Amino acid sequence: MARNRSAMKHHRQSEQKRLVNRSRKSAIRTFTKKALAAAESGDGAAPKYQRVAVSLIDKAAAGSTIHKRTAARKKSRLAKRLNKATAAQA
Repeated sequence: MARNRSAMKHHRQSEQKRLVNRSRKSAIRTFTKKALAAAESGDGAAPKYQRVAVSLIDKAAAGSTIHKRTAARKKSRLAKRLNKATAAQA
């Protein structure tokens, strides 16, 4: 455990950042799953969930929660899976 004041402060800050980053990543996973489920069921809400997921991914990349290339890869894979699911419905 940290012993001096600056190390203790850094530990507190890193804990707060960890919780915020965890929350952001969880929201990305949630809306990605919602978009895929909506696309597979033929629901019309899939594009809405995709927009929200892409927006969250972009915000996470801008805030250094995830790397920008990881964000690009996640968006690409999401679009690919949604296109495949909607093509299977048609």
